[in-house]
Amino acid sequence: MSKMTLVFSINKELRKINDQIDRRIVKGESYDREARRHRELRSQLRQVEREAAFNRSFSLMSFFL
Repeated sequence: MSKMTLVFSINKELRKINDQIDRRIVKGESYDREARRHRELRSQLRQVEREAAFNRSFSLMSFFL
């Protein structure tokens, strides 16, 4: 799976979980499980974006060398 596809699918899942959390808040229900999954997905997204930024900077440096 390419990084762009991975970022897209993580963002899609985050939107879905946000909707679930919103519905649970309105109903007054607990959303601990969804919040945990949301944190995991955000962490994955940050890691993928960090790796992509590192690869971009590395390829830019190699361009100048």
